[in-house]
Amino acid sequence: MALPLTNSPFDDIRDLIAKVPDADIDAKNEAGKRQVEIALPSGELGLLSELAIWLAGWQGQSQPRVQNSQIVVFASSHGVARQNVSAYGVDETMSKISDLTGGKGGVNQIAGTVGCGLRIVELAPEMPTNDITLEAAMSEKDCAATIAYGMEALSENPDLIGVGAVGAGATTAAGAVALALFGGSASFWSQSGSAMKKPDLLLEKTRAIDDAITREQGQLGDPLEVMRRLGGRDLAAIAGAILAARYQKVPVVLDGFVAAASAAILHAIDPKSIDHCVAGSVTSRDSHRALLDRIGKKPILDLGLGLGDGSGGALAVSIIKAAAACHRGIGVGGV
Repeated sequence: MALPLTNSPFDDIRDLIAKVPDADIDAKNEAGKRQVEIALPSGELGLLSELAIWLAGWQGQSQPRVQNSQIVVFASSHGVARQNVSAYGVDETMSKISDLTGGKGGVNQIAGTVGCGLRIVELAPEMPTNDITLEAAMSEKDCAATIAYGMEALSENPDLIGVGAVGAGATTAAGAVALALFGGSASFWSQSGSAMKKPDLLLEKTRAIDDAITREQGQLGDPLEVMRRLGGRDLAAIAGAILAARYQKVPVVLDGFVAAASAAILHAIDPKSIDHCVAGSVTSRDSHRALLDRIGKKPILDLGLGLGDGSGGALAVSIIKAAAACHRGIGVGGV
């Protein structure tokens, strides 16, 4: 899906968000009737029933299928990583990308096991975005162009996608975004990523988030400005993928703190813009749980996974595939 950028690129994005299509109510209602027939006397399929109905509404078919699922991992680097906020820098990010492209990441193993495709989208990880403690992460033009680039993540026509992110400084940027959108304290929203294992890094991460918010004071009333000033290419590209999926009738599974922060930006503009998204899993961090709560997403799985690279999303895809299979295959009136 291409985004035709004008002289006011954020206006194009706002227009896309304002016009997102709704779920197919007829397909959703028919799926609901089907669930009543197969799950007598009431509710035996639990979350599987809810997921089947959700999938039907957003795929636009009363008998939903998951035959071409794909996890898309967006890889980038953030300049704020230079502030000693993370155990990983650009070199480690490039090594992680090498593992993923070489089939050695956790998400590779899980996606292969559950029959899910995997795509790694590199967003110039060797060139970090600006340090948000010193200046805006991106220009409006670059941010909008990255959103547009993220829309191309659906070029292989998946019927269900999961989105995740890897990259130095990513959870620091996501924490700053969460603080700008929802308030609270930098010390709370810094609770994610590799810094959690090292108190000195966590202190620096908290300071960096505070500094970034203070520097941008008065400039964060617009969620898209929050994205470009405090976020990064990964958050922008994920937002683009979420929007493209909505227009192409592809449901989305969010994986990790960074993907949730990206979805939160769209939610802040229009809550219904992420109705086609579910949270695949939640980490053990209170900040992630709180962020999902703020955007109204209850995780499918709670396994303590903290990779954020699509691993939890891939596991959740297996649950959604099972929900669709039960919806189609169970006999009427008999579970």
